[in-house]
Amino acid sequence: MKLTDARGEKVSRFFLELDDGNEVNYTIHFTNESRQDENFSLYLFMDYIKIPFYVESDPHASVNEYKFSAARGASVSIPVRIPTDSLSPDLHALTISIVANKNNPWDRQDKIKDYFGIVGRYTIKKSGKTEFTKSDIPDLISYTISNSSVHGIVLNQQFENEDKFGTLPKVIQAKPNEKIKLAIRAGGFKNTKDYLVWLMMDDRQLPFPDGKPYWWFEAPPEKAALRQIEFNAPEKPGRYEVYGYVMNSPWDTMTELAGKEIGNRSSHKITLLVE
Repeated sequence: MKLTDARGEKVSRFFLELDDGNEVNYTIHFTNESRQDENFSLYLFMDYIKIPFYVESDPHASVNEYKFSAARGASVSIPVRIPTDSLSPDLHALTISIVANKNNPWDRQDKIKDYFGIVGRYTIKKSGKTEFTKSDIPDLISYTISNSSVHGIVLNQQFENEDKFGTLPKVIQAKPNEKIKLAIRAGGFKNTKDYLVWLMMDDRQLPFPDGKPYWWFEAPPEKAALRQIEFNAPEKPGRYEVYGYVMNSPWDTMTELAGKEIGNRSSHKITLLVE
């Protein structure tokens, strides 16, 4: 995945300084490097909260998701616009997520595809300010340090803090509105003290128990945090997909992270079958 600006020039930096005007205007270029033709969805996040955006096919109506198809090895270009007039004059984190859509067999769990797609992160500078405005403080109490080694993010239903984590579930079966419990293990990067995690169900961002749209926490370098989260299965029967992201040093600029490991990672996807 790469970006070009409104002039068609390749964006070579992860720090985007906006010109005069009140919108982000870039083209996302994506190449399907999987081993098959695939359907995809594009989502955008500002400061780790999912946002609407505009695409060229309908410049007057915003969308929360942009669906497209790409043959194996093919490239797709998607011009996007994001109004920024409501953003504060600070630095902001723009995250671009392209998710491989579900096309899984109902009767062959061993054939279910749980791979994800790609996620990229940029810092947006709207004015002269050079810092992020953080609305809260990192969590220090709602988790334990994981005894198992994790480098990124893992979702499963192994709640015991064991040295090795168990299998990654491909399918969880549930009744409508049933409480679903997941264990989250996230972190494990060098020279990193804080991380940010958020979860999705299909195209919807799932809130954490405190009502926040993400979980920002601190952990010792190269260690991962372990916590439990609960959410309700949808009321409507059907098949849904649950997955998560982790970012290291979420409120550092991409310039500050130059030369360091950048943890833009996603989990595998879990199929939630509501019957």
